[in-house]
Amino acid sequence: MSLYNERIDVRASMGGHPAFFSWRGRVFRVRRVIGTWNSAPGTPQADIRLVRVAAESDHGEPTIADITLDTATADWTMRRLWN
Repeated sequence: MSLYNERIDVRASMGGHPAFFSWRGRVFRVRRVIGTWNSAPGTPQADIRLVRVAAESDHGEPTIADITLDTATADWTMRRLWN
């Protein structure tokens, strides 16, 4: 597992969950959302939503990723990636 804090581009599905994301020149397809967590109200990062996904790279490599959404700015970030 590696820890990152890098911006990513995300395409969401009709339900608002990520369907695809691109990071470092690669495209990942979200196979399923494992879990979603919101920051606790009153904390400095109260507008952050963490989404853990099982994804597959454009080369067919499976991975688990934690990506976050800043709901105030609509910016997505790669947090952790398990290879």
